[in-house]
Amino acid sequence: MPGKHIGEGSMAFFGKKLTPPRAAAKSAEPSIPVPHLRGDQLALAFEAQLGQGRWQEFHDFLESLTDRELRHFYIVELARISGRPEWLNEWVGAKPGSSLPVLFRGAHGINWAWEARGAARAKYVQEDAWPLFHGRLVEADRDLAKAAALDDRDPTPHAMQVTIARGLSLGQAEVRRRFEQAHSRHPLYGGACTMALQGFARKWGGSHQAMFDFARWAAGQAPDGHSAHKLIALAHIEMWLDAEHGEPQQTYFLAEPVKQEVTTAARLSILSPNYVRNGTVLSWPERNLFAFCFRLMRDYGAQLEQMRLIGPQVTSEPWNYQGKAGVFYEKHRQFAFKQMYGVPAPAWDKFVGSR
Repeated sequence: MPGKHIGEGSMAFFGKKLTPPRAAAKSAEPSIPVPHLRGDQLALAFEAQLGQGRWQEFHDFLESLTDRELRHFYIVELARISGRPEWLNEWVGAKPGSSLPVLFRGAHGINWAWEARGAARAKYVQEDAWPLFHGRLVEADRDLAKAAALDDRDPTPHAMQVTIARGLSLGQAEVRRRFEQAHSRHPLYGGACTMALQGFARKWGGSHQAMFDFARWAAGQAPDGHSAHKLIALAHIEMWLDAEHGEPQQTYFLAEPVKQEVTTAARLSILSPNYVRNGTVLSWPERNLFAFCFRLMRDYGAQLEQMRLIGPQVTSEPWNYQGKAGVFYEKHRQFAFKQMYGVPAPAWDKFVGSR
């Protein structure tokens, strides 16, 4: 759900400039790398294997994982495959008693549906894309229902079905019902919470009030150090994105009640000594999220401290809400450093090395 994007810039091909010098200069804006799959070496290795149709080792790995949240990461991220590879059906057929192949195929089906729809808001989606989008979501929902039946303790298929309820416009009551199915199996399950927040947002047929009611309920249920406190920050970013461009958006995060609520959410999650995800691959999106909020709040010290802890683990969201993630991350780092110390930020490699 990006805001205004800057251009990708220009390229040179065999030494020949393809664009005017002015455009070429814009393409050279300082940028930092956004690591694919959060730089997780296991995920990168499994992605290579799946690209060759080799799912066997990945299946064994998923079976060995006891952390449901971590398993959710590997399934969701590695299911982002374009098209519909034939080995998905092969995997399902080879492991008929396991929930994992149909769970993965269901996750892929959601991405496949959005591949047909595109990421634009509904009013910009081509009319002929809707039947394909809906058909693929229905098929994915069937797979996830099968996965849920094969492993009744697993919250993951129910969490993914929250996304499908949103995509099929099944209504707020169905979003809540599906969330509660996941929540009853794993309280405040991360994937279910995030997708339910989106489902209650105004852009998906909900309202700002419903979204904040859910975020504040979840944060109120969460103990100190729990990642569910990030839902407060996510809700405020949704409000910021929905604000009118210009001063209303520019000043949204400067309102004292917003700053206080986001700061409290950070104190109870990423800043807490009890933060449960600290140092794991699951922590990086949350640290990036709060660093972005701190920047909009003009709390440059808190922003830079999170950036120092993030190091090379920069994530696309939420920086890509303003354009190209790596470019805007670096712009915000440079700006904060000048505001704090009056001098340019150190080179990226030295900054990362200060972790």
